Amino acid sequence: MFNIDSPFSIDEIKLLFETKGNKLYGESINQVEHALQCAQLAEDSGAEPSLIIAALLHDVGHLLHRDSVSAFQQGIDDVHELIGAKFLESRLGPDVSEPVRLHVEAKRYLCLVDKGYWDILSVQSKQTLEIQGGPMKDGEAQRFAENPHANAAISLRKWDDIGKQPNQQTQSLDHFLEITEKYFQLISSQQK
Repeated sequence: MFNIDSPFSIDEIKLLFETKGNKLYGESINQVEHALQCAQLAEDSGAEPSLIIAALLHDVGHLLHRDSVSAFQQGIDDVHELIGAKFLESRLGPDVSEPVRLHVEAKRYLCLVDKGYWDILSVQSKQTLEIQGGPMKDGEAQRFAENPHANAAISLRKWDDIGKQPNQQTQSLDHFLEITEKYFQLISSQQK
């Protein structure tokens, strides 16, 4: 239904949320609620538009995956961060796609460098951490920290961990899609 290599379209992203976003996220909320909470946290922190969009779309790979719920239940990493980053890179560029690609690595990194971080993870995030490779080792952490998008990915990861509250008030999906459309128009005009 959704072609990972098709040109950018706000309508495509909206349709993706409308058709697949009602799936439970596993945290007492659905995918749309989680995406909106993360984007709201990014906007409230004064993040750049690219990072607000990354927060909104960081789990789009779950929506694009054929059956991410079944993969989780079978203990298989659905590599949603890579699927999502590939989907976003050609559409919105690396300032959006790279924090998305790195947000799982950021969780693994924070588990190594922040001794209290494990305690704030939800039960499901702890379970997926094991599927995703567990806490980083020192060499991996050094390579991650040297990535120019590491700090953005860490911010995104922290919003991801917080953005799991039932009945949380946020701006609408249309509000964040408008930010996305303006950003796309801006980067498109810069590429001409």
